[in-house]
Amino acid sequence: MKIVGKFILLLAGIAALYFGLSQVNWSKLFELDEKQEKLEKRLGKLVINELENTMTIIRDDSVKQIVDSLFNPLASKNGIPRKSYKIMVVEDSQINAFALPDRHIVLTTGIINFLDSANYLSAILAHEMAHCEKKHVMKSLITQFGLDLLLSGSGTSEVTNFLTGQAFSRKLEREADEQALVYLEEARVDPKSLQQVMELFDVYLTGDLDLTWASTHPSPSDRKAYIEAKIETLDADADYRSPIQSSTWKKLQLLIENYSPEVD
Repeated sequence: MKIVGKFILLLAGIAALYFGLSQVNWSKLFELDEKQEKLEKRLGKLVINELENTMTIIRDDSVKQIVDSLFNPLASKNGIPRKSYKIMVVEDSQINAFALPDRHIVLTTGIINFLDSANYLSAILAHEMAHCEKKHVMKSLITQFGLDLLLSGSGTSEVTNFLTGQAFSRKLEREADEQALVYLEEARVDPKSLQQVMELFDVYLTGDLDLTWASTHPSPSDRKAYIEAKIETLDADADYRSPIQSSTWKKLQLLIENYSPEVD
């Protein structure tokens, strides 16, 4: 009898689950996902237009080629379509990088000049790519502004300011850090680069530099602990290499330092 009773309870549970699922308006949910995807593309265009109107975009093929040399392995080795991303470098002394809707990643000249290793920039790119892949950008925007306001298309300046100067939640930052380590590992870029970036920011955070990326994120010292723990679970004997030579990295910094926008 006990077995029969358990079987009846199991059938009742399955029936209840089936009934619950049957009450879900799946077409409405899929429609909402489609709307959010369209919204993300529209927001991406609006925010990029806002940046182009307020900041100087570095439009130099040599700069683009070197930055692509760092980003492309992160995408290709992790099965992520490179064409879905747009990487921009903007002229700004703030030491910052941020992800925008529709898979846009922005680097400032400040962060490129500040870092002394190409691997460090790979770590930053991996972190921002993780935000995009895990849809952290739209989650944060919807939480901050609400879906109705975003759908209305108003407040582009406020959205842009939020994305360029605010941190994600501590939970989302940790998810991005841990996913970035996986991306680096697959691309055969030393995952310790992210830990070393945290150490670098931790040292300089109390100085006079405008470390926007560090100051708007959780404390680097707090992040180092779980990053180090995650690294210990990765392949300790892996053969890591930099995607570009140190001379190419220096060339990138020199190109940015001497950049002069063309005047029509």
